[in-house]
Amino acid sequence: MRKKIQDLSWVGITTILTFVVILPICLIVIYALSADGEVLAHIKETVLFEYIKNTIILLVYVCALSLLFGVGSAFFLTFYKIKFEKIIVIGLMLPFAIPTYILGFIYSDLLGYYSYFHLFLISLGIKNYIDILNIHSVSIILALALYPYVFMIVRASFKKNSSTIINPALSLGLSQSRALFKLVLPLNRVAIVAGLSLVMMETISEYGVVSYYGINTLSTAIFSTWFGMGDSGSAAYISSIAMIFILSVLVLEKYSQGKAKYTLESTQKPIRKIELKGIKKVGAYLFLSFPLLFGFLIPIVWIIYYSAINFHKMLEKEFLHVITNSLFAGVLSSVVIVVISLVIAYTFRIIPNTYTKYLTRVATLGYSMPGAVVAIGIIILFGDFDNYLIEHFSLAELLLSGTIFALCFGYVARFLAVGLNAIGSAFSKIGTNINKASRNLGKSPLKTLLHVEIPLLKGYIFIAFLMVLIDVLKELPLTLILRPFNYETLATKVYELAINEMVQESSIYALFIVLLSFIPILMSTKVYK
Repeated sequence: MRKKIQDLSWVGITTILTFVVILPICLIVIYALSADGEVLAHIKETVLFEYIKNTIILLVYVCALSLLFGVGSAFFLTFYKIKFEKIIVIGLMLPFAIPTYILGFIYSDLLGYYSYFHLFLISLGIKNYIDILNIHSVSIILALALYPYVFMIVRASFKKNSSTIINPALSLGLSQSRALFKLVLPLNRVAIVAGLSLVMMETISEYGVVSYYGINTLSTAIFSTWFGMGDSGSAAYISSIAMIFILSVLVLEKYSQGKAKYTLESTQKPIRKIELKGIKKVGAYLFLSFPLLFGFLIPIVWIIYYSAINFHKMLEKEFLHVITNSLFAGVLSSVVIVVISLVIAYTFRIIPNTYTKYLTRVATLGYSMPGAVVAIGIIILFGDFDNYLIEHFSLAELLLSGTIFALCFGYVARFLAVGLNAIGSAFSKIGTNINKASRNLGKSPLKTLLHVEIPLLKGYIFIAFLMVLIDVLKELPLTLILRPFNYETLATKVYELAINEMVQESSIYALFIVLLSFIPILMSTKVYK
């Protein structure tokens, strides 16, 4: 009886934590359903269609290019003999280290008006300015930053479940190109859709690049509605449309899987690779070099070059203040996320029923939502709470809105999935026998977790902490909305300098983000090698 009560208490705590984390998203839905007024009516009549249309166009372009870069690179590296394969594989993951908004700022500096590229064209007698601030440029930039999602997942799938079918097909005379379209792509459809789903969610969430390049999407609409018009109902309405886009993507991914089940044979043989010659070999290397060159090498050279020029600013008080702000909010949020992840994952571990399973999935919902959507939900939640306190208790100032607590709560709601997935994966590695043995010896669930399981998982917990911290440091839209007044982080400082036409001065802040972002990439190379 006592054991059952202890287990139920863990379920109760997990239920409360999950409810608190997803409450901002629930409020978005409630406010969207009740939204009405002149502002919303004006938006519907004038610009809402443009927001939706641009979002759809951007999704189509980015997905097409990500599919080309991701699947194409995975195909060449899996089925053909490529020299320096391991180095190229790592290189194709490196664009992950550069946030999309930083990549966009860099190419605006390299290719924009009176850039080095523009001056070079003038020297050649080409005086017509080539405008890169358009949706096509944004699509290419986003694809260069996001295609690694497709590349990593699809390449892992190619290696795991293709050889038992591909090798016999090649032996029977099927060409490599026909094998790609007849066997490889259909066989790996689930992995391709999974990778594209992540690309689509990130594209819908993107704010920095699209706002800087002047592209009106649902993400920028949330900002303009909230900051420009101060209408929480209209902002919630537009946020709900973005949520519908995201949920449609999730449904698409789930539908693509269907009831398919895939089993890998233990006797799986390596895929027989073909050696390329002549023009085909040159074409393959050129294809592989394009995303690596424009997605990482050119941007990182730009960052290092201008960081060296602005190195003296790293010793200034402002830079140290921004670093301190970023690390304080990031470390605090990451610790809270790891603790909550331990509680939720441990509840499912000791009570693995349908309720706790779906509770765990619901808790990760914030990660699939755009940062701006989560932020608007928190503003509504804390705003209503502060207004209640002001009205009934005559408070002179806001208690929660515009505070570091609101910012950290936003990070927790947004990135809980990162910590939860990492902790859940860590628990699965040590099995359940240790937990059962401890419980049978009379140890409570809490004592078992603290004294037995956490010591075994401390390395994995630290990795989960780092992964969450890096995501928090890179987050831009949520930070822009929820940060306290004059509270600058690395992400907001890069954005502020860029929109004030000081892109080169932002390099030192971008460098710090990029260097930290190398950590999960190095870890992922062990998983997707």
